Amino acid sequence: MEIIQVLIIIFALFAMSRAILRFRDGKLTKSEFLFWLAVWLAIIVFAFTPNLTTQISILIGIGRGMDLLMYVSVIVLFYLMFRLYVKAESLEKDITFLVRKFAIENDKKEKKK
Repeated sequence: MEIIQVLIIIFALFAMSRAILRFRDGKLTKSEFLFWLAVWLAIIVFAFTPNLTTQISILIGIGRGMDLLMYVSVIVLFYLMFRLYVKAESLEKDITFLVRKFAIENDKKEKKK
């Protein structure tokens, strides 16, 4: 086993432990936890068997295993960016609603004085 494989496995185990802790703290939902667990387990499996990515990529019709990993990584990153964007938009709407509500209530109190 090469040093890069060992480093990848150590990092994936560390990241997996963080996901477990966040799930126990209630900061990750069950589906989010399972998603991250699957990601880190897949990384560990691919680190142990690097030829597996090449075999899968050949089945799919992609030349090299690293190309497959890059395609999947980009797709996952775009999906996660989309989720963050949707969450940010939702938070912005919630904040706008609360600020308007607070301003209206504050204005009513000012008019009563």
